[in-house]
Amino acid sequence: MKMPWTIGFIREWWPYMTLDSVWDLRRSEIRRTSGELNDGQTLVLQMKRPVKGPIEIREVGSDILTFEETFRSEIYSRVVAKLRHCETIIDLGANIGLASLYFTSYYRHSRVFSVEPNPSSYQMLTRNLKPLIAKGRCQTLQAAVWSSDAALTGGSDRQDHYSTFATQPVEKSDGSEMTITGVPIQKIIAAAGFDQIDLLKIDIEGAEIELFRVSLEWLRKVRSIAIEFHSDSRERSRFDAICREYNFDIVDEGDHTVFALRG
Repeated sequence: MKMPWTIGFIREWWPYMTLDSVWDLRRSEIRRTSGELNDGQTLVLQMKRPVKGPIEIREVGSDILTFEETFRSEIYSRVVAKLRHCETIIDLGANIGLASLYFTSYYRHSRVFSVEPNPSSYQMLTRNLKPLIAKGRCQTLQAAVWSSDAALTGGSDRQDHYSTFATQPVEKSDGSEMTITGVPIQKIIAAAGFDQIDLLKIDIEGAEIELFRVSLEWLRKVRSIAIEFHSDSRERSRFDAICREYNFDIVDEGDHTVFALRG
């Protein structure tokens, strides 16, 4: 017998959050289906696993997809299965902070430096990471990683994914576009203050081409890389050749994330 939709929804989500939050999520899904969501609405969910505590997401946009990928599908579970020890994390393209929360929940003594260029997402990130920041386990930076110091602009051409954020150089400014600070990875590493980066997570909507375009000596400080490629950026960035040159083994190639581990 087919299970009623309400009961099925509760059984699906109750392992991850409190019952009250399951009901809040269900009501949000009903509003989404009926087209009643409004920009600016957020949803606070009390999580039980794989992280504990409140998570805030925007109801409009792609936050719900990121939430499902990170906490229900656990797209980074293959990373933590292969990286047994981790104390320092740099999260490039941290979005609203969910991956940072996932990794720091698994690696209980780790510290994370979370970098996100989108002003709206960065605001949500600071809310979600506030407990970690208070404990001294997290620092944040509103910026985009780039090949050099640069003035960038950013956004998304997909209305349903507006909370994703691709950056590009400002070629000719009329003062109307959003300006984002682009900084090279060397400055981000210096700001983090880590002598070694145990895990470098990269999800930067195609800017991985810029990340790997110039001097790569900073890679000698990195133990592992978890990266999501976009379009043909894996080939254009020469990622596989770079891994061979800097002694990384590509140990996992999932649908979402490629994971490379030094040695």
